[in-house]
Amino acid sequence: MRKIFQIFLICLFLAECAEGQTLSQFLNQYSNANDTTSAYSIPPKMQWWYEARFGMFIHFGSYSHYGHGEWEMFLNKWSKEDYQNKITKKFNPKHFNAKEIVSLAKQAGMKYIIITAKHHEGFCMWNTQVDDFKDYTNTTTFDLYHYLGFERDLLMELKNECDKQGLKFGLYYSILDWNHHSQYAKDYWSQLYSMDEKAPFIEAEKRQIKELIDRYHPAVLWFDGDWCENKDTADVFNWWTKQDAVDLYNYVISLDSSIIVNERIKRNLGLGDFMCPEEKIPSKPLPRPWETCRTMNGAWGYDKSKSSSAHYMSADQIFEELFMTASRDGNYLLNIGPKGNGKLSKGDKTTLRAVGTLMNVYGEAIYGTGRNPASEKSKYGNDIGHLYTTKEGKLYCYSRDPNGETWTPFIKIQHPESEKHTYKVYELSHPEQEIQTTACVHLTDTTIQFRIKNWGYHNYNYQNGIDYDRFNKPISRRKKPSKKKFEIIVVDIPDFSNTRQ
Repeated sequence: MRKIFQIFLICLFLAECAEGQTLSQFLNQYSNANDTTSAYSIPPKMQWWYEARFGMFIHFGSYSHYGHGEWEMFLNKWSKEDYQNKITKKFNPKHFNAKEIVSLAKQAGMKYIIITAKHHEGFCMWNTQVDDFKDYTNTTTFDLYHYLGFERDLLMELKNECDKQGLKFGLYYSILDWNHHSQYAKDYWSQLYSMDEKAPFIEAEKRQIKELIDRYHPAVLWFDGDWCENKDTADVFNWWTKQDAVDLYNYVISLDSSIIVNERIKRNLGLGDFMCPEEKIPSKPLPRPWETCRTMNGAWGYDKSKSSSAHYMSADQIFEELFMTASRDGNYLLNIGPKGNGKLSKGDKTTLRAVGTLMNVYGEAIYGTGRNPASEKSKYGNDIGHLYTTKEGKLYCYSRDPNGETWTPFIKIQHPESEKHTYKVYELSHPEQEIQTTACVHLTDTTIQFRIKNWGYHNYNYQNGIDYDRFNKPISRRKKPSKKKFEIIVVDIPDFSNTRQ
C-alpha cells in the first residue's frame, strides 16, 4: 500500500509542483504523512461497522410529544413535576411502526440503527425493572410501561425488525439524568444533591445497562451525557470521571465483548472504540475509527419549528457529506426524529427516500471503501469538488462542479506485465460506457496519469459539424445534455493486488 501511495504522490507532483521544486522535495513534504493516509487497525468486532459506513440515528422520547426538541426540559427550565405532568403524561407513541422505520433505513442504504433508550430527560423507553428510576413523586417507575401504561416494547419491535431486514441494532443511553432523584439539571449538565448519591446512581445505571444488553443484545452502545470536567477529585457538579468511564466500559465488555462502545462514555480521553464528532466532518482522517452524527434539519428530537422542507438538507448534500466522510475513513450517522405519536415526519421520509435513490446507484463507492490515498496536504485530498475513496481494484472520484468548467484528475496504476492499458474509466451510473480520457502522461511503464473533461454545456467536443459527449457519442443539437450536480467516476484497475512500482 505504501508503494501505491508513493506512486500517487509522483502523479500529484506533476500536477502540483511549484516552480523550482524537485521531485525529492515534493516527496519530502509527505514523508511523515503515512500516519494519516494509512488506514488504522480495525478490531474484528468492528469490521462490520467500519464497512457499513452509513447508519440511522433515532431520537425518540417523551419530549417528542411537545415538539420542541430533546433539550426542552433544560432549555425552558421545567420543573420535574411540570415536565412530567404536562409533557411526558401526554406522550403516546401508538403509531410507532418499526417495520416502516427499518424499511426506510434500508431503502436509504443505511446498515445499522441507533435509537435512544434513555435521553437526558430520564424517561426510559422500555419496561425497566430497575426501580431506582421513578417519577417526581418517587412512587412510579418513569418508563413507558409503568408511568404511561404503554404495553408494547418498542425497542424490541425495532430490534426484531432490524434482525429480519438485516440491519444491526444499537442503543443510546444518557449517563446524566435530569429526572433522577439524585440530581437536577444545571449548566448543561446535572448536579448531584450530595456526593453520597453518586455510587448508588451509577450502580443503578449499570443494572439498567445490563438489562438492555440481556434483553436487546445491541451491537452498539452509544453513550452521551458525559461532558463534565475530568477532575482528580470529583465534586457534586463534576461527578463523572475518567475512572468511572473506564469502569463502565469494562463492565459492558464483561457482559458482551462484541459490543462496540463510543468515546462518549467519557469523550476526548481516548476511551471507547470510536470517536464521534457531532454535526461536522473533520478536515482529515482522525487518529482512530470515527463516526459523525448529523441532523437533516438541525433537530435531533422532533421539532415542529424545523419540520418544513426549507430546513432540510437535500439528498445531494447528504450524499456529498457521506462520501466526504468515507473519503476520510469515517462513518455517517444520520438522524430522524419521529413525532410524539410515533409517526415519521414527511421531511424525514422524503429526504431518506431521495438519498436511497442515490445510494442504489452510487453505494458501491461508499460501502467497504478506504480513505483517499492522497495526503490531506494535497489539494486533491481536501478539495470539496473532488473526493476519493478506494476499494480493491478501484479508485472512486466524487466530482461536483456546478459550472462544468474544471478538469477531474485521476491516477492509473497499470499492471506491469501488460503492454496495453488495462484500466477502464466510467461513470458509476453508466458502468457499461467507458469514458475517453485525455491528456495522458506516462510516468513509468507501470503508471499513468490522465484527466477527464467534466460535464456541462461548454464541455462537449465538436468535430466535423457534430457535437460529441465525453463518451464520444453524438449529441443532438435540439437536446443538449443536462447538467448534473455531481457524478462519480471510477478508475477500474484489474489485478490491483499485483500492481507494483
